[in-house]
Parts: sequence; C-alpha cells; structure tokens
Amino acid sequence: MDRASAIRYLVDAQGNRQGVLIDEALWPYVERAVLAALERLCPQERVIPEPLADYELLQKNWDFRYPFCEAVECATCGAATENWRRDEPRKFVLRAANLGGLVAYQCLACKSRITRRHFKDKVSITCSPPCPER
Repeated sequence: MDRASAIRYLVDAQGNRQGVLIDEALWPYVERAVLAALERLCPQERVIPEPLADYELLQKNWDFRYPFCEAVECATCGAATENWRRDEPRKFVLRAANLGGLVAYQCLACKSRITRRHFKDKVSITCSPPCPER
C-alpha cells in the first residue's frame, strides 16, 4: 500500500467530490468505523409486518351495504392501484386493519398514510402526508 494512493477522492467533471476510494489493504483497519458511522447517519428502517390476518378477518366478516374494495389511491403523490396486494413492485403496504372497518395503508412512494374508515352506508377516505423529518 502506498500512502499517496491509499485514499483517492472520486470527482466529477467540475472537480466536486463524489466519493472516496479506499485501498483494499487499508479497508480492514477502517471498515468497522465506517460501517458504524453509516449506521448512525443512515439507520435501517425497522420492518413492521402487515396485519394481514386482521385484514382478512374484516374481509371475511364484511356486512356493509357496498362491495369490499381493494383499490387504493394516494392524494399526495398520485400513486394508485386497483388491487394493492397484486402490484409488483408494491405501491402500498397495509399498516392497520380491524373488524370495526378501519383500514390504513402507507404509500411507498411518498410515505403518506391513506386511511379508509368504513361505515354501514359509506366510506370515508383520508390521506395524510408524512411528518417532516426532525
């Protein structure tokens, strides 16, 4: 390993730094610190399982005066689907469902929350944009 070339800055056409190339021989000495810093700066999101059993229970016991609907639309970014479970790749994930008629989704494009509140004779749909980062 040569000290002068152990760390090389990668620059664009204007000379602005875009990244760093670390010599393979140096990497074992700095890997732990770099990965720890990456985890602090860019933490991995915790994956929350979808409450599909609750959703299926609502579907199974559906007794409202209108048909069950699996279409979802995000009023924030315009993402839409006729059936949120069949999309590949998925556009929405299920965040909440209960036998009382509440179903909530999260838009994967903009992180907004789409909430459907089912009543006996109507459905109320709201779309809440994500909270700003703190």
